[in-house]
Amino acid sequence: MLRALLGAALLASAVAQAVKGSRSPLIQALENAPAEDEARSILGPHLKDMKTLEKEVVELVVMRQWWTLARELVSKSHEQKVDLSFSVRKAVRSLKDEADELLRTLNPNYGMAQQVSPAFQWAQNDTSIFLTIKYTVRWNAPGALEVTDPSVNMTGNVFNFSGLGKHSNNKYKYFLSINLFDNIEAQLSNWNAASVGKLSVTLRKRWARKWPRLLSDKKTKVSNMHMWMEMQEKLDSSLSGFSSVSNSPITCAAGGKLYCVATDTCKKSENCSQCPGKTEANEEVHLCAGKPSEKASLTFQDADMDEHQLSGEVKIHKARNDFDVDTYAVFWGKSDTAKLENADGKELLLGEVSALGNDLDLMIPQNSPVPEGATHLLVFSRNAYGEYATPGSLLLRDAALPKAKPGGLTFEDEDGGKDLVRGRITISRAADEEKISEYSLHWGRSPTRKTSQNSFISAVRKEEGKDVSHWLSSQKPPEGATHLLAFSKNDFGEHPSPASFQIVDKTKACISQNEDSCPQGVQVTADEDPQPRQAKAKVTFTAAKSEEKIDKYRIFWGKQPCSNDVSSGAKNGHIRDVRKDDPPEVELAGPVPEGSSHILVFSNSPNLGESDFCVSTPFQDDQSAKSEKEL
Repeated sequence: MLRALLGAALLASAVAQAVKGSRSPLIQALENAPAEDEARSILGPHLKDMKTLEKEVVELVVMRQWWTLARELVSKSHEQKVDLSFSVRKAVRSLKDEADELLRTLNPNYGMAQQVSPAFQWAQNDTSIFLTIKYTVRWNAPGALEVTDPSVNMTGNVFNFSGLGKHSNNKYKYFLSINLFDNIEAQLSNWNAASVGKLSVTLRKRWARKWPRLLSDKKTKVSNMHMWMEMQEKLDSSLSGFSSVSNSPITCAAGGKLYCVATDTCKKSENCSQCPGKTEANEEVHLCAGKPSEKASLTFQDADMDEHQLSGEVKIHKARNDFDVDTYAVFWGKSDTAKLENADGKELLLGEVSALGNDLDLMIPQNSPVPEGATHLLVFSRNAYGEYATPGSLLLRDAALPKAKPGGLTFEDEDGGKDLVRGRITISRAADEEKISEYSLHWGRSPTRKTSQNSFISAVRKEEGKDVSHWLSSQKPPEGATHLLAFSKNDFGEHPSPASFQIVDKTKACISQNEDSCPQGVQVTADEDPQPRQAKAKVTFTAAKSEEKIDKYRIFWGKQPCSNDVSSGAKNGHIRDVRKDDPPEVELAGPVPEGSSHILVFSNSPNLGESDFCVSTPFQDDQSAKSEKEL
């Protein structure tokens, strides 16, 4: 009872203090508890639902070393299936670290960190040097898992690293200082300590090329420096085409000379006149210097669809050898080489960017007007000595949709089959074709909208001042197609409104057996010609019930009767055509094609051809058969 009252009092006191602080009342009550029994009384009401218990409560119980209470909490967590392992392990690890630190202090030299040089590996590609520094004196030996107060400094060709680490009950100050073969760009270099026991560094080379070694002095030996073979094998492809250089401003400076990049040689300052394109001596940076020696290129696609206005990203593609380029300046151009000037004779600069970045681009804001007379974008390579004489250039293309839709669209189905269309589509030219490069044909589900699937038919190139056409081969329109649509188009898109034509599926007569447009029957009189394979008879047929689609009937010799399948394969020679307004009869007089055994009659539709089915009657060359028997 006394414990419960004491716990309640402590809890009430903690609640009062919580108003002033951010810690929960329960945490504050436990912090004020003088002993484990009081802490147990405070926690008692909270053990019915361990899920609501703050993780800091478990850590605090362990840190106060209330071991019996801690075991009770763990036991309760098992019963309620609540995982306390993270909080318990964290607190125990913290206590263990403190205990280990106490043991280390028994060594009188422990507080004095020993300075050592850490082991490291290196590899390179065309643009960067990659280092992995391990917190140990030998690469294959164990070392510190992490360092405190890591410090990395990079400038010119110097790289320095330092950090404090612990290993085997000893403190170490890891210190590494490297004089590199060539200069680096510190602002583009980076480092991180993401890997356990290691530091990863990327050093951006000042110039993209292959170094022959890491260190400036080829005679310097570093026992714990290693080639990072696994990484280098992955990077070798980026170095294909690069041969190792022999010198740099750093190595030439060691001999009191200046570096000539063009010939990869060291020269006395008075001999820079012999360095191609770099004839000015710069003692400060140990270079034979001069204007840039290569031009860049650029790409741009206008994203503003209004005529005479531009917007979008101008992307600059660096010169391959850009070691001597500080910036790239983009100008409006009046040709592919000449800058555009305003009325005051001032060159119209669009913008200038540093050559050091990876992504070089300029943004042209929305609705930016195209200066009068501007035909190109020009990019010049620049440095302190001037700019390369020849620019990279790009012809300006002002993105704008076609101004007018096609003047019209015509089509007549010539296929004759059901649900099939074929014929020539004629597109009347637009009233204004200036921005048009072609016309785009589509199937439409309405006079203005394309079908949702498989709408595209073909692109038809514009012919200046002429209507154009496309032959549509026999095909079934996609589901839902009711119209043909033609759009005016260029590289930037289509005019929003099409010309349209409603599809009329024209079917020829008698496309299935026994339709009203099929002939109803045919008869032939006995052959009266006594000559073999000669006929003299009369063919009479019964016209179709509906002749709306028919202009004439076609009579053929047949080598077999008409069938329920398509009957065109039964023909064996044309006899005669009979207009639908003429008498439905034909006189047979003349030779009988060999193999003929029937007379066939087909309906015919204007422009669509003869029907797929027919009517037939047998024909027998009777006199011919009789003559053969007599012989």
